[in-house]
This record gives sequence, structure tokens and C-alpha cells, in this order.
Amino acid sequence: MLSLTPWLDRLNALEGIPTVKLAADVEAAKSNVDLPNMMLVLGREIVSHGAMSNQSRHRVKTEVLLVTGIRRRNQPLGPVATAGDDELTRLRKPALNRLINWMPPGCDIQVKWQRGQLLALQGHALFWADVLTAEYWWPLEENSP
Repeated sequence: MLSLTPWLDRLNALEGIPTVKLAADVEAAKSNVDLPNMMLVLGREIVSHGAMSNQSRHRVKTEVLLVTGIRRRNQPLGPVATAGDDELTRLRKPALNRLINWMPPGCDIQVKWQRGQLLALQGHALFWADVLTAEYWWPLEENSP
């Protein structure tokens, strides 16, 4: 199973973003009232079977969600806000740049960004989820007989 501790360490080394924490699931991430916030959630694992020799090996593709929450506020009518006014982009961009193409310990393919989507729009907050994937073989070769 993929450990998110190195992910936390990597993100929390960045300045200018809130301290990234772990959430047990998406509902826990959406219930965080400290805004802005960023939380990592371990998503689903997709398993495919590799070539079989003396034992079976499985390719595990793990989804990791980076959930970003920002406070909702009314925007004044008038000209469209510039990119510098977009708090969501300001928080997500350095975090995604730090993770995409990074090789986490125990993985053998760099982190890939799969998609981003609106997770929830509540009265007080907007929650956005970026879905990243990391891949590894299980069992690991060093553990093989």
C-alpha cells in the first residue's frame, strides 16, 4: 500500500500554501473548516496482473486526491478577475508542480495528473479535487523469494 507520508513531506516543504494534512476520506476533507486548506486522500487502487513466472505480480495504480478548500465569497460585478485574483489556482499550481513527474519512494512510474474536478460547492466553501496517480508492482521485487 502506498504511503502518503513522503507526499506530505514534499508538499509541506513548499512555502505559500497551507499545511497539507491527511484525511481519511473525501467527506472528512470536505468537513475541514479551516480555510484555505489542502488535504491528501488515498483513493482507489486499480490492480492489473503482470506476467506470471514463479509467482504472480500485480501492477497497482493508486489514485491520490489533493483536495483544496477555499472560502466562498461574493465577487463584485464588473471586469473578469485576473489569474492573480484566483485563490484556487494560486494554491493548486505550486502543489501540482511539486508532485507531477515526481517519483515517490516505492513507485516505479512518476506521478501523473489525471484530472481536476469540483468536489463540492457549499454555502461557506468550495472544494476542488485533483486526482493524481502513482504506480508500483506488488509484491515488491526485494520481497520476492
